[in-house]
Parts: sequence; structure tokens; C-alpha cells
Amino acid sequence: MKYSSIIALLVIAAVFGVEVFSQGQQKSSSIFVHDNTAAADGGEKATSGLRSRIESELQREKPCVEMLDDQDFRDAINDERDRELLEGGDSTAALKAIGDRFATRLVASVKAMPGPGGATIYSAFVMDTSTARSISRSVGSEQEVAESLVKDIAAHLADQCKPHWVGSIILESISNQTKSTDDEGAAHATRIHVKRNISETSNFTILIKASLKPPAGNESVNSPKADVIHRTNFTYTKNARTQGETRCRERGRNPYYTGFNESITNTTTMIGQGTDLMPVFIAIASDGSYTISVTAPKGVIYGKEEKTVTYSGCPSEKKEPTNEATSLPDGVLQSTSFEVEGKVDPRNKDQLSGSISLPDGKTKITWSLRMVKPKGK
Repeated sequence: MKYSSIIALLVIAAVFGVEVFSQGQQKSSSIFVHDNTAAADGGEKATSGLRSRIESELQREKPCVEMLDDQDFRDAINDERDRELLEGGDSTAALKAIGDRFATRLVASVKAMPGPGGATIYSAFVMDTSTARSISRSVGSEQEVAESLVKDIAAHLADQCKPHWVGSIILESISNQTKSTDDEGAAHATRIHVKRNISETSNFTILIKASLKPPAGNESVNSPKADVIHRTNFTYTKNARTQGETRCRERGRNPYYTGFNESITNTTTMIGQGTDLMPVFIAIASDGSYTISVTAPKGVIYGKEEKTVTYSGCPSEKKEPTNEATSLPDGVLQSTSFEVEGKVDPRNKDQLSGSISLPDGKTKITWSLRMVKPKGK
């Protein structure tokens, strides 16, 4: 789904009175649409069609209004401190905090429910978080709910705006490696028939997402600012499993051999996080070819090392598993940049979208931008 920048925030099934809109009240240029469908009824996927229809209706009737959904919300609250905003349920205070974060008043909750004869029924509810009052409720088919919702909230949405690009550019890179070796283990005077397996796994992911912001002041339409998140996650695990026989010397008994098993696991985890408002550059040539350039902010890398040891063998050597964890000094997540190229579709010049996989076979970049401008322009 393409994302504009309408922010309609989630609301649960609390009952609020319908608000009478004052023409003097400032209109909203954004709405955030939240899915509230039970997992048993299909969860977020069940309303993907409805949310697409709502976005299409908004683009047709209120092109100056932008729409975000749950993925944008998850990106924004990825850090633990932000996630705490939602602890304790969907209270009005929590919703207001979310509205403040996204600088929006409107919050929408959509839901899919099983209907008669295997059909699906959809519902939508929109609240103005500044007054905690309902401004729209509808139940029906995807098309009926989408049209009713946009019609009900139309008076609350802006009609005028400076033309600007909205949408996002996302870079994702995933690298996984596994190695396994077998040997007879380290030399040990009291061990015989020893076999050891050493397995090593490493996982490295990079996520860079730039979500364009509406222009501020005289900002150029092709040099917008964007909320850019830059995250990395590296995990390296080495596990050595050793088994064989070990010589035991127990009090009151002659020396004897018994089986032993030993497992030593070392794990290193490093997580990088950086978030900032960064410039994005969009260059469109006369022949329709274009380039989009994104810069990702620097950040902090947090790390830790963990070691787990388990052993069983001679009775006198019996010991409980041990677990040790050590924090690593904070590191620096370096700033980086990338760009993508494409060609404008002559039939839809207000849309820049595409996807490319890099030659490394690990990295994919997708982008979907839409020009927002007043209706009829």
C-alpha cells in the first residue's frame, strides 16, 4: 500500500458522542488508520483492502490529506521508551500522546468481522483526539465504509496545501551465514573417544526508512525533509558441543570412565539505532528519468556478550549451568547514504515508485512517492 501523510489514530470500542464541527476550527492535513481486527478474524491483513479504498477515496476527494497506518506507527514507536506510550491499553490519554507525536487530531480504527454466509463485514470509527469525540461511525462493505468515512470527515480535512511529495523510501539488507566443523576437541589427559562439533552463525540486518514530511516554509518541493530511521542488528553465536568419556576418581572407588557432555555457547549482540530529520533529494530530468537520494543519520550501537556453559560427567564434577552476560562499550553507528533511479510513467507523472535488488543478493530498495496537491491542480 502507498502511504500519504494522513494520520488517523486508533480508537477502541468506547462510546463517544458525535462532534459538531466548528468551521473556525483548524482542519487536519493528516489521518492515521489503525486496524483493530481480532487475530482469529484475519488480523491486519483482513482490512488491507478497506484501508486501500479509504486511501483512494482520500486521494480523490482530499488530495492534500496524507494517510499513515500501523507500519508507520510501529516504526515510530520502535524504541522502548516510545512503546511505553501504549502500555495499559488504548486509553484516551495514550491516544492523545500518539496524536501529539504525529501532530494530528484525527484517529481512525478499522475492523473486519465475520458476517452471515461467510461474508466479511467492516466497521470504522474516527475520533478527534483534541475533543475525544466521535466524528464518524460506519459499518458495511469495503466501499461503503470507505466512502462513508471520507464523507463524514471531509469538513475536518484540509483542502489547500503546497504541492509536495509524500511516501517513503526503504532499504532492507539481510545477511545470514552458518558454519559447522567437527574434530576431536582439545587435548585432555583424562578424556577419550572425544567428538566435538563447533557451529557458528551470524545474522546481520540493516533497515533504513525515510518517510517524507510536508514542506516547511519555502522548502523546495524536490528537497523535502524526511523522518529517517537507521537500524542495524548483528548477532554472532558460537556453540561448541563436546562428548566422549572422561576418567573419574571418586572417593572409595577405583578410577573408571563415564560418558560426559559439555556445551559452551558464546553470543555477541550489537544493535544500532539512529533517528533524525534528514534531507531527501529528488532530481527529475527533462526526459523523465529521476534520482532519489537518501542520507541515513548516525546513531549509537549497543552491545553485549553472553556465555552459557552446561556440563555433565563424573558425579564429583556435577555443576549447574552457568550464564554470564557482559555489556560492551557503546559504539557509533556511522551515517550512510544511497540513491535509486527510475523513469516517470507518462500516464502518472505524480507517482515515483519502484523496487530494485542490489547485486550483493542481500539488499533490496523500494520506494513509493506521490505528489500531493490541491484538488483539480
